[in-house]
Amino acid sequence: MGQCLSWALGLLLPSLWEAEVAISATALLIAALILFLLTSDQHAKSTAPSGNTPPSSSARSSATAAAAGRGRRTRARGEAASEITCAQGGGGGGYVIKLELLSAKYLIGASLDGSSDPFAVISCADQKRFSSMVPSQRNPLWGEEFNFLVEQLPVEVTITIYDWDTLCKCKVIGSVTIAVLTENESGASWYELDSKFGQICLRLRSTKAFPDSDSSFEECNGVESPRKMMLNKQRQAMIEGIGPLQIIYKLPHDEIVHQSYSCALEKCLLLHGRMYISQWHLCFHSNVFSKQLNVIIPLQDIYEIKRSQHSLINPAITIFLNAGAGGHGTPRACSQNGRIRYTFASFWSRNRTFRALEAALQSYEATLEAEKQVRAHVLLQIERNSVFCSKSDNTNTPEKNIEKAIKFQPFINDHVLADVTSKFFPGTPEKFFSTILGDNSMFFQQYRDARKDTNLKLSRWCASEEYGGKVREVTFRSQCHSPLCPPDTAVTEWQHASFSRDKRNLIYETKHQAHDVPFGSYFEIHCRWSLRTTSSSTCQVNIKIGVNMKKWCILQSRIKSGATDEYRREVCKILEAACDYFLKSESNSHDSDEIVMASSP
Repeated sequence: MGQCLSWALGLLLPSLWEAEVAISATALLIAALILFLLTSDQHAKSTAPSGNTPPSSSARSSATAAAAGRGRRTRARGEAASEITCAQGGGGGGYVIKLELLSAKYLIGASLDGSSDPFAVISCADQKRFSSMVPSQRNPLWGEEFNFLVEQLPVEVTITIYDWDTLCKCKVIGSVTIAVLTENESGASWYELDSKFGQICLRLRSTKAFPDSDSSFEECNGVESPRKMMLNKQRQAMIEGIGPLQIIYKLPHDEIVHQSYSCALEKCLLLHGRMYISQWHLCFHSNVFSKQLNVIIPLQDIYEIKRSQHSLINPAITIFLNAGAGGHGTPRACSQNGRIRYTFASFWSRNRTFRALEAALQSYEATLEAEKQVRAHVLLQIERNSVFCSKSDNTNTPEKNIEKAIKFQPFINDHVLADVTSKFFPGTPEKFFSTILGDNSMFFQQYRDARKDTNLKLSRWCASEEYGGKVREVTFRSQCHSPLCPPDTAVTEWQHASFSRDKRNLIYETKHQAHDVPFGSYFEIHCRWSLRTTSSSTCQVNIKIGVNMKKWCILQSRIKSGATDEYRREVCKILEAACDYFLKSESNSHDSDEIVMASSP
């Protein structure tokens, strides 16, 4: 019995060596915590961006997040009605500026190895947005979209490119400021950075936003929306006092806290604070060691909510945001598919908080759906009244319905395209199609033979009811020169051609997919040839290409840059070969005509 008792005590009680290890580990953790607090205070005092997070102090990030939250709340309230034009009066509710950050080229190599890890900071008025970081790339491709809500035009949009650095301050690669004067939409354009080298490709569009005031909102609706009725019921509660959302986050007075929970936000360490859930936002506030931290997440930006597997061991809730959403406060982290995520832990009742978040999202979606139905009903009544009031509109209604029905699907993804080259072709678009792309043309056969490609199969052009114009499929085996690829790979290319009504313009589009290369099923190369007649014997050819990612992978940025550079050289060679082939065919036909004329009596 005594031996069993001594054996049990030896098993349960720690030894002297184990106690020494535990004390040393505790001292090391305390020293690491003190070092982290000292370094974080130094980073907070710096003005330039540094570390893993974009440059901002807690107060400025809170103000920026509040402004972004107000803009998103206004857009959420008018999301369903943004597609509807209010018939009575214009009214001013601000402007929505949509900026698409496409790509950049010839950036300065800010790192020691001559490369850069660029990311962009886009600012408009008092709002800021942050793009993703493209590692080890001087010609990055983003393809990301950012929206800003401003009260009036003109405004200036500033895009600053930084080089990401985890130890030192992030270096400024270059910046450009663009003035948005009026409502306008510009295509993809290249802008010079203010540095020695570097260009950035952007697409800008400014449109009128839906009226912001409650009076004009009710005026265009004709009836009270669920959002309006909810505000009227809560107005008395708002007058009685101002809640924490107004004091801490400077949100509008119609934001009322429905639920609040004590939790912690995971960064390097757990930052304990309080979570607030309202009808439109999820907020978190922490004030640990006299250091304030505010996070604001609009409910419309939430993509998915997950909870940890165990409710007793590390009970946590992870919130994933939509692609392109973010910048609502620090800290933030990226998941494996590139989405911004926030992880909250240390709940007293994790499952109760999870159910409250799900209920808030369902209520938010139900509110938006109800507003869509109300606006659709009002729009239907306006259309019926306009039809009965005008006979001319009634007679033209079938024609309009026919025109609306003939809307074709896009063949390629326009958002990934970027300008490659612009040259002249020695012929008209009709001759280009008949000589280069026609069913009887030998151009592709000769070009693929010169490249030593094999097993070429070209189907005949056929009319497409889905995309309009004509489509066909081309398959062949192409040689690969990359060390990571096999000697050759099977390639499928889908082609689409469409003429304008006067036959003076031609749109030639291709979707190119390699099957046997690594991650070949994850992406397609999209290309568009725009041929516009400039004279009776020449036309201008504008070529745009881009990589459309069908799935996310860890090498996404490298795949985009590598495939874009390789296919850029390919289309330039195809255009040069097409010009030579057309000139030879024209000279041969001219010589044959002279022989026929000379032989005729």
